[in-house]
Amino acid sequence: MKRSSTAFTLIELLVVIAIIAILAAILFPVFAQARAAARKANCLSNMKQIAMGILMYIQDYDEAGVPKRAFTDPSAWFTGREIIWKDLVMPYIKSGGRPYDGGRTYTTPGDGGIFRCLENTAAWSAATVVYWGGWGPGVPGDETSRYPRSYALNNHAGHNEANREGAFWPDFANGVFTPGNLSLIQQPASTIMLAETRMFFPEIWGTAMGYACTPDGIPVGGVPTGCIQGHKSGMTNFAFFDGHVKTIRLQRSVTDDLWDAFAPNTDWGGGYTGAQAQQDVLNAINSLQEWTTGI
Repeated sequence: MKRSSTAFTLIELLVVIAIIAILAAILFPVFAQARAAARKANCLSNMKQIAMGILMYIQDYDEAGVPKRAFTDPSAWFTGREIIWKDLVMPYIKSGGRPYDGGRTYTTPGDGGIFRCLENTAAWSAATVVYWGGWGPGVPGDETSRYPRSYALNNHAGHNEANREGAFWPDFANGVFTPGNLSLIQQPASTIMLAETRMFFPEIWGTAMGYACTPDGIPVGGVPTGCIQGHKSGMTNFAFFDGHVKTIRLQRSVTDDLWDAFAPNTDWGGGYTGAQAQQDVLNAINSLQEWTTGI
């Protein structure tokens, strides 16, 4: 009796391989997008928890803002001896970060917990700000080395109301001892509390919104990414003073003045007005590929 052959021909094998290659080409980008969406959602969830911790601190301290920095020894700058807002809200969060340990400066990455955005390209970077003459600790993470770079306070909160930058968050390191009260923030639902950052500073300020930064957090020109961390399609995450979080375009945060900084006649120093600053910052943002083509 004649047996039938069950072997594949070379043509059939090539057809199957071609089909698999086509399916892989279709599905791999979808999987990558799904992973990116999951990372963005994780970053947004972290931001929500941090914002709630800050609001609990504010309520416990008679509605005063948490200090950006809380030390008076100038030699503590950019060392483990710094105390920043993350240390002060840690008791309300208890996730991530490392012990103060007598002011130790850590030299290796640690557990970022909810202080780390998984999509942040500079979370445990050790890059200093060479653009400004080498500022920075030169060790992984933020100024203190205890926490990753990912989330920063909006330094302009209360700027429109008090007509000065840094109106809400006290900064003992700079000799400012009078914090703004929560009542200063007239529109909490549309005032940014937290933004995402690639730099090691605990706060972000107006002009830095449009700075170009390398993926590891160095402010320099000629690179496509910004100092604020993006999440594809020109979007980024924010937390607001009423506790809600949202993913929006960075340009919109400026045009809608969600930073509480660009009222037309707000003083930015030297006769420079909020309206002028708004246009300059918007122009800078629009020049970065991260916010225009959404890399």
